[in-house]
Amino acid sequence: MNARRQAPTLRTQRRTVLIVGEGDAEVAFLKHLRSVFVGRAAGITVKIGNAHGKGAQNVIDHTRKQADAYAFDRVAALFDTDTDWTPEVEKQARTANIIVLPCTPCLETELLRLKDQPAPERTADAKRTFQKIFGAEAHRSDLYPHYFPQAILEKLVATQPERLLARIVALMRAA
Repeated sequence: MNARRQAPTLRTQRRTVLIVGEGDAEVAFLKHLRSVFVGRAAGITVKIGNAHGKGAQNVIDHTRKQADAYAFDRVAALFDTDTDWTPEVEKQARTANIIVLPCTPCLETELLRLKDQPAPERTADAKRTFQKIFGAEAHRSDLYPHYFPQAILEKLVATQPERLLARIVALMRAA
Protein backbone atom coordinates (compact mmCIF):
# COMPACT_ATOMS: atom_id res chain seq x y z
CA MET A 1 0.00 0.00 0.00
CA ASN A 2 1.26 3.36 -0.96
CA ALA A 3 0.29 6.05 1.39
CA ARG A 4 -0.15 9.30 -0.42
CA ARG A 5 1.26 12.30 1.23
CA GLN A 6 -1.07 15.16 1.52
CA ALA A 7 0.26 18.65 1.15
CA PRO A 8 0.06 20.51 4.42
CA THR A 9 -2.93 22.78 4.66
CA LEU A 10 -1.90 26.39 4.73
CA ARG A 11 -3.87 28.34 7.25
CA THR A 12 -3.98 32.05 7.48
CA GLN A 13 -3.99 33.61 10.88
CA ARG A 14 -7.14 35.54 11.65
CA ARG A 15 -6.75 39.15 12.62
CA THR A 16 -8.11 39.89 16.07
CA VAL A 17 -9.81 42.95 17.51
CA LEU A 18 -10.85 43.53 21.10
CA ILE A 19 -13.49 46.16 21.78
CA VAL A 20 -14.43 46.68 25.42
CA GLY A 21 -17.73 48.39 26.14
CA GLU A 22 -18.34 50.32 29.33
CA GLY A 23 -21.42 48.34 30.26
CA ASP A 24 -24.30 46.18 29.09
CA ALA A 25 -25.73 48.77 26.68
CA GLU A 26 -22.43 49.25 24.86
CA VAL A 27 -21.90 45.48 24.70
CA ALA A 28 -25.40 44.90 23.26
CA PHE A 29 -24.78 47.55 20.59
CA LEU A 30 -21.31 46.20 19.73
CA LYS A 31 -22.60 42.63 19.46
CA HIS A 32 -25.32 43.80 17.09
CA LEU A 33 -22.77 45.60 14.92
CA ARG A 34 -20.54 42.52 14.92
CA SER A 35 -23.46 40.32 13.82
CA VAL A 36 -24.23 42.69 10.95
CA PHE A 37 -20.74 43.55 9.71
CA VAL A 38 -18.44 40.63 10.59
CA GLY A 39 -19.10 37.30 8.92
CA ARG A 40 -17.35 34.00 9.51
CA ALA A 41 -15.44 34.33 6.25
CA ALA A 42 -14.25 37.85 7.06
CA GLY A 43 -10.83 36.66 8.27
CA ILE A 44 -11.20 38.63 11.46
CA THR A 45 -12.26 37.81 14.99
CA VAL A 46 -13.92 40.55 17.02
CA LYS A 47 -14.07 39.93 20.77
CA ILE A 48 -16.46 42.10 22.75
CA GLY A 49 -15.61 42.71 26.40
CA ASN A 50 -17.60 44.30 29.23
CA ALA A 51 -15.97 46.61 31.79
CA HIS A 52 -19.19 46.62 33.88
CA GLY A 53 -19.41 50.40 34.21
CA LYS A 54 -17.63 52.68 36.68
CA GLY A 55 -16.59 55.32 34.14
CA ALA A 56 -13.95 55.92 31.52
CA GLN A 57 -10.97 55.26 33.82
CA ASN A 58 -12.27 51.79 34.67
CA VAL A 59 -12.97 51.00 31.01
CA ILE A 60 -9.43 51.96 29.99
CA ASP A 61 -7.92 49.99 32.89
CA HIS A 62 -10.04 46.92 32.07
CA THR A 63 -9.18 47.17 28.37
CA ARG A 64 -5.47 47.49 29.11
CA LYS A 65 -5.55 44.38 31.33
CA GLN A 66 -7.36 42.38 28.64
CA ALA A 67 -4.91 43.55 25.99
CA ASP A 68 -1.95 42.61 28.19
CA ALA A 69 -3.35 39.13 28.88
CA TYR A 70 -4.09 38.22 25.26
CA ALA A 71 -2.59 39.14 21.92
CA PHE A 72 -4.88 41.31 19.80
CA ASP A 73 -4.03 43.11 16.60
CA ARG A 74 -6.13 46.10 17.61
CA VAL A 75 -7.69 47.15 20.89
CA ALA A 76 -10.45 49.71 21.46
CA ALA A 77 -12.74 50.96 24.21
CA LEU A 78 -16.31 52.28 23.84
CA PHE A 79 -17.45 54.37 26.80
CA ASP A 80 -19.46 57.37 27.96
CA THR A 81 -17.64 60.63 28.55
CA ASP A 82 -19.90 61.73 31.39
CA THR A 83 -17.77 60.09 34.10
CA ASP A 84 -14.03 60.67 34.63
CA TRP A 85 -13.03 61.11 30.98
CA THR A 86 -10.02 63.35 31.51
CA PRO A 87 -6.85 64.23 29.60
CA GLU A 88 -4.93 61.90 31.96
CA VAL A 89 -7.20 58.96 31.11
CA GLU A 90 -6.90 59.81 27.42
CA LYS A 91 -3.11 59.79 27.76
CA GLN A 92 -3.21 56.39 29.50
CA ALA A 93 -5.26 55.00 26.61
CA ARG A 94 -2.88 56.46 24.03
CA THR A 95 0.16 55.06 25.88
CA ALA A 96 -1.47 51.59 25.94
CA ASN A 97 -2.34 51.82 22.19
CA ILE A 98 -6.06 51.70 22.94
CA ILE A 99 -8.30 53.24 20.30
CA VAL A 100 -10.84 55.38 22.14
CA LEU A 101 -14.45 55.41 21.01
CA PRO A 102 -16.05 58.00 23.29
CA CYS A 103 -19.82 58.58 23.39
CA THR A 104 -20.55 62.18 24.29
CA PRO A 105 -22.06 62.24 26.84
CA CYS A 106 -23.44 58.67 26.56
CA LEU A 107 -24.31 55.87 24.14
CA GLU A 108 -28.01 56.76 24.20
CA THR A 109 -27.18 60.22 22.84
CA GLU A 110 -25.22 58.70 19.96
CA LEU A 111 -28.04 56.27 19.16
CA LEU A 112 -30.64 59.05 19.21
CA ARG A 113 -28.50 61.03 16.76
CA LEU A 114 -28.29 58.02 14.45
CA LYS A 115 -32.09 58.02 14.26
CA ASP A 116 -32.24 61.83 13.76
CA GLN A 117 -33.95 62.26 17.11
CA PRO A 118 -33.36 65.11 19.58
CA ALA A 119 -30.30 64.16 21.63
CA PRO A 120 -30.16 65.81 25.06
CA GLU A 121 -26.71 66.75 26.32
CA ARG A 122 -27.33 65.51 29.86
CA THR A 123 -27.00 61.76 30.41
CA ALA A 124 -30.14 61.37 32.53
CA ASP A 125 -32.22 63.26 29.94
CA ALA A 126 -30.73 61.22 27.08
CA LYS A 127 -31.53 57.93 28.82
CA ARG A 128 -35.09 59.08 29.52
CA THR A 129 -35.58 60.25 25.91
CA PHE A 130 -34.10 57.02 24.56
CA GLN A 131 -36.50 54.91 26.62
CA LYS A 132 -39.45 57.03 25.55
CA ILE A 133 -38.63 56.80 21.81
CA PHE A 134 -37.43 53.20 21.66
CA GLY A 135 -39.64 51.75 24.39
CA ALA A 136 -36.73 50.00 26.13
CA GLU A 137 -33.42 50.69 27.78
CA ALA A 138 -30.28 50.57 25.64
CA HIS A 139 -29.03 47.33 27.20
CA ARG A 140 -31.95 45.40 25.64
CA SER A 141 -30.30 43.58 22.75
CA ASP A 142 -33.62 42.81 21.05
CA LEU A 143 -34.23 46.46 20.14
CA TYR A 144 -31.15 46.80 17.90
CA PRO A 145 -32.21 44.52 15.02
CA HIS A 146 -35.60 46.27 14.94
CA TYR A 147 -34.43 49.91 15.07
CA PHE A 148 -30.97 49.50 13.52
CA PRO A 149 -31.27 46.87 10.75
CA GLN A 150 -28.42 46.18 8.37
CA ALA A 151 -29.74 48.40 5.55
CA ILE A 152 -29.98 51.46 7.81
CA LEU A 153 -26.58 50.85 9.38
CA GLU A 154 -24.87 50.42 6.00
CA LYS A 155 -26.45 53.65 4.75
CA LEU A 156 -25.34 55.53 7.87
CA VAL A 157 -21.78 54.21 7.58
CA ALA A 158 -21.62 55.23 3.90
CA THR A 159 -23.13 58.69 4.33
CA GLN A 160 -21.55 59.63 7.68
CA PRO A 161 -17.97 58.29 7.65
CA GLU A 162 -16.83 60.71 10.36
CA ARG A 163 -19.34 59.49 12.95
CA LEU A 164 -18.70 57.04 15.77
CA LEU A 165 -20.68 54.26 14.06
CA ALA A 166 -18.45 54.35 10.97
CA ARG A 167 -15.32 54.29 13.14
CA ILE A 168 -16.54 51.19 15.00
CA VAL A 169 -17.48 49.40 11.79
CA ALA A 170 -14.14 50.26 10.16
CA LEU A 171 -12.37 48.83 13.20
CA MET A 172 -14.41 45.63 12.97
CA ARG A 173 -13.82 45.20 9.26
CA ALA A 174 -10.08 45.77 8.97
CA ALA A 175 -7.75 45.01 11.83
